[in-house]
Amino acid sequence: MKKLILNSLTKHPYFPIFLFIVSLLISLGAFIYRDYFESAQTLGLVGLFIINLVSSATFFVSGPAFLTVIAGGSVYNPLLVAFIASLGASIGDLVSFALGHSGRHVALRRLEKHPWFVFIEKVFKKHGFWIIFLFALIPNPLFDAIGLIAGVFRLNWKIFFVLILLGRFTRFIILALIGAKID
Repeated sequence: MKKLILNSLTKHPYFPIFLFIVSLLISLGAFIYRDYFESAQTLGLVGLFIINLVSSATFFVSGPAFLTVIAGGSVYNPLLVAFIASLGASIGDLVSFALGHSGRHVALRRLEKHPWFVFIEKVFKKHGFWIIFLFALIPNPLFDAIGLIAGVFRLNWKIFFVLILLGRFTRFIILALIGAKID
């Protein structure tokens, strides 16, 4: 029943617009209430989760969430910090995936025959797991595009989530250990 409702929602023609507006509102909220998010650092691990979630869920305002991981590593167990931050960031990254997944019909209708789209699809189907993992591991501004592409090509969202979680965890454990050494 849940799957039926979810499928009917994601196939609705205005669902991509809805997701875009939600992301825009999160971005605006993060900008308007940036003082709150700065003070969220005092919430400890919960604040770390919130900051990484919001930072990854927005397309327009990307916060310096990696600094919270370094700071958290100097206070808490680095493995716990890396896991909490990775979980928040991975959940936030599902927004771009959902947008790509729900906008698939639009992308295919307009781009299916373009040579660069066919090339990206071929590369992504062959090396998509590694692409997602590496882009999640290496800090870069293009990760939202990877999420969109994974959604358009209908990668299983659970696999996408696990790959992001592993890539982010690997990056964040290094940052948390750096923070632990600073202390």
